[in-house]
Amino acid sequence: MRVPLDWLKEYVGVTESAEEVGVRLTMGGSEVEGIEETDYSRVLDVYITPNRGDSLSMVGVAREVAALYDLPLNAPTPPESETGGTVLSFASVTMEAPQLCPRYAARVVRNVRVKPSPQWMQDKLNAAGQKPISNVVDVTNYVMLELGQPLHAFDLDKLAGKKIVVRTAREGETLTTLDGIERELTSAMLVIADAEKPVAVAGVMGGANSEVSDATKTLLLESAHFAPLSVRRTSRALGLRTEASYRFERVVDPTICRIAVDRACELLAQMGAGEVVDGVIDEHPAPLVGKEITLRVSKCVSLLGIPDITAEIAADCLRRLELGVEIVGNGLNDSSELETLKVHVPPRRADLLLEEDLIEEVGRIYGYENIPETLPIGVTTRGGDSAESLFAMEVRRALASCGLQEAVTHSLCAPFPFDTEADVARRVPVRNALSTDISTLRRSIVQTLLDVAKRNASRGATSLGLFEVGRVWQNEGENGEIIPREFVAVGGLIVGSQMEAGWRKDTKSVPADFGTMRGILEGGLFAPLQIEGVSILPLGESAAALPMLHPGRAALLQFADRDYPEGVLGELHPNVAETLGFRERVYVFEVSLEALRRSVPAARFRYHPLSKFPSVSRDIAPRLDESVTFTQIESAIQSAGVNHLEDFRLTDIYRGEPLPAETKSVTLNFTFRSSEGTLGETEVNAALDVLRSKLVEQCGATFAG
Repeated sequence: MRVPLDWLKEYVGVTESAEEVGVRLTMGGSEVEGIEETDYSRVLDVYITPNRGDSLSMVGVAREVAALYDLPLNAPTPPESETGGTVLSFASVTMEAPQLCPRYAARVVRNVRVKPSPQWMQDKLNAAGQKPISNVVDVTNYVMLELGQPLHAFDLDKLAGKKIVVRTAREGETLTTLDGIERELTSAMLVIADAEKPVAVAGVMGGANSEVSDATKTLLLESAHFAPLSVRRTSRALGLRTEASYRFERVVDPTICRIAVDRACELLAQMGAGEVVDGVIDEHPAPLVGKEITLRVSKCVSLLGIPDITAEIAADCLRRLELGVEIVGNGLNDSSELETLKVHVPPRRADLLLEEDLIEEVGRIYGYENIPETLPIGVTTRGGDSAESLFAMEVRRALASCGLQEAVTHSLCAPFPFDTEADVARRVPVRNALSTDISTLRRSIVQTLLDVAKRNASRGATSLGLFEVGRVWQNEGENGEIIPREFVAVGGLIVGSQMEAGWRKDTKSVPADFGTMRGILEGGLFAPLQIEGVSILPLGESAAALPMLHPGRAALLQFADRDYPEGVLGELHPNVAETLGFRERVYVFEVSLEALRRSVPAARFRYHPLSKFPSVSRDIAPRLDESVTFTQIESAIQSAGVNHLEDFRLTDIYRGEPLPAETKSVTLNFTFRSSEGTLGETEVNAALDVLRSKLVEQCGATFAG
């Protein structure tokens, strides 16, 4: 913003040079980008931050300078008009959208004589970066630069019905703006209309159909307050930014609407540009009032680090900014720790919302240079990962050790085309999504891993092993109390060959299958974490809720401490795989990270020194019914509680003669070892007898001979 120093001095009795004023403004928090010479004294280029719309005027900057120098502010005070009166016989105003336009003030000037404005006004406008046009237009620009309130002048004779209607645009309406471009309006845009048509885009630009010209005889001056968000959206939608929209977007003081229009009428009368009609139309259906914030003096001292700050000093700093301040004691004593200030913040300071905002203002006016330099004190804390983060890292290491590569995918994704109606209801949509591809939060890690696999397959990488530990979201609740919930899930995917064929005859390509994925989970994830008791159950009735999985090659994961599944693994349904463009079978899994963490035993990492004594290996071959699973065999062996049993494994399965039908013979190899001495034949045979009896008891085993 260009601020001519001589113009600024009209409102503040400051005698310092432009350089000194610039330094003080910089120390006060503003940014002075430069000082240049013009025909009208020296001009400061001041950068106003977006939250300080109250400073986008000469009076606004003067208020800052007056506060910083502790000088009185001499703002212009035009004669105050009375509401109603003769002006009502010339025009009327109807408010149909008070939520977008809380206040609309209008005055009428008749017998207008459009001509060049006086030289002093042209000099000021030129110095401030505005090109003089005519006395009417120059006055509206002058008041906007002086007070920060944009004005607009209509040719009253061009308004149908001599009427102003503040409403939203109707679909299909168009308006040719003052720049000569016809613009299509939408129902989300606020317009100023007459009895028949739009005549201005509210807060942005006027229309050519009501433009002031040399033939204009009667003016209607508009001074209104428009909702910042409405103006910003309209300006962006139309691709049209103006000095007015720039200010309205940053909040204009609603209390100066009437002062600004009175000031414009005062200037027009001084120039002899027309006769001002008595009275003002001031529609104010939704008055905007200021806020009241409580400021604790002790908090101010604590945040600023200035022990000398008292209630009186803090109150003086805030009063210099023209804020209403009342010092309130505790009613018992005068302890400064209990003193507070009740601060009334006027509507123009929309940036002051919290106690901390007021403390910042006290610091600015008191002077940052007065804050004493002290070394920071306090107890430092030792950083580190949380238990949840450490466990997630452990899960990542376990899956990476299985040969899977970690992927990091986006939390936003497109709606999954294979979702059921229940899935769609639980999916969390993104408000105002930029595109369909990022319109929802993911419900499953598998969906985004499929996107990665599909992208790689299209580039020739048809064999992949991926995993991800990430967050997923879904709606939960019923009867109108649905809220989104966030979870952490572990997902994985394998597709294609997990061992490529080589030149040797014994290195053949091994395609991934259900057993591969199950082995990754049981041997690569559950075993290192010492998670036991995970049941792998058929889909059953859940198949309908998981249409993306093959109903006969998928299973649910149910942990020992729960009676419902918390994970799933299986093959992607062939129709889904074909639709996504996969030529190979795709296997996936997904499980709750919390379920894994909850199932890990409290004491699981115990060190056992390696035995220096030799091991003893023995085989037994029980005959079992075909229906007996290895899980049952494993359970029976573990329940035996045999001493010195170091390991056991399945080495062979035989079916056929001379075994009866539906019978199999399994060869189990046992390894025994003691840390105290070499095991004898008697100890090993006793242990084998216990194992045989357990297999007979729990699995119905028989033994030859």
